[in-house]
Amino acid sequence: MSVSVEGLIAKSDGDSDWVSKIDCDLFERRYKEIGCVVVGRRTFEQFQGSLYPMKGVLNIVLTSQKDMVSESDDVYFVNSVKEGIELAKEKGYNRLLIAGGGRTNAAFLKADLIDEVYLSVHPLSLGKGIGLFEGSQAEYSFNLLDTRPLGEGLVELHYSRK
Repeated sequence: MSVSVEGLIAKSDGDSDWVSKIDCDLFERRYKEIGCVVVGRRTFEQFQGSLYPMKGVLNIVLTSQKDMVSESDDVYFVNSVKEGIELAKEKGYNRLLIAGGGRTNAAFLKADLIDEVYLSVHPLSLGKGIGLFEGSQAEYSFNLLDTRPLGEGLVELHYSRK
């Protein structure tokens, strides 16, 4: 996930035009490597046609709206984290790239289904916006595995769950 220094993944309106090209390229490499991406409905709709659906990968969209139907063979709408995991397994995937938004990230964290977190910290403050685990009020612990500079002042932090 791309984050500001205060841990926001997007502006209040969902805008993330501040994300660096370096980070976009890294994200593309990761989703192609993993082959399966999970995203929330609002994020999917906001970037539909420009980023989503991602070509050549399984796109799973987490939504609370019932009976959403996809117009693409690579996009599936699910109503729960469990349903998304089952679908991915059924399609032959044992790893998922959770790409937001904040509520989707929080749902997977709450279900104890996040093993690793990669954060590309951008050298800016958004002031207000959408948090990495939006709405989560529980405490979770992580172990820092690695840090690496990405260029342009960006730093990647790699964590695992304790």
